Amino acid sequence: MLFIVFKAGNASFAMEASKVIEVVPLVTLRTCPGVPAYIVGLANYRGIGVPVVDLGRLVGGAPCAVYLSTRIILTPYAGSGDKQRVIGLLAETVTNTVEREESDFSQDNVAVPGSNCLGKLAVNGTGFIQRVVVAHLVPKEFEHLLFTEPEKSVS
Repeated sequence: MLFIVFKAGNASFAMEASKVIEVVPLVTLRTCPGVPAYIVGLANYRGIGVPVVDLGRLVGGAPCAVYLSTRIILTPYAGSGDKQRVIGLLAETVTNTVEREESDFSQDNVAVPGSNCLGKLAVNGTGFIQRVVVAHLVPKEFEHLLFTEPEKSVS
């Protein structure tokens, strides 16, 4: 199975390439007042506003650094029921892919509240690479932010 490999802080992560729509350069984002800090803004993707989640803030507390290799990984996100939306995942060093078997991701991590988007670990050289589970990317208490239509202003 093919995985896209990237970093957030000092940690390495992998996401199934089949779950990726496109990898795009970091663009200027429109801020969204009142959202959790890990939702860093909206990107215009082919005329559609796509919320961008900073993986560094979501799992490590520190925002992703802006490097030439910092990218937005676009992926479908399924919410409760039949709702679906494209979201962006901001990550650093999005430059490699790797072939791995499902069974390679067999190491358990320490369970930390709020890190349910992270799957199992695979040994990678002298360190680890952790799988990102897209279906669990956004904490359930904030999922409504992705699927609620903005209120229409009354003229």
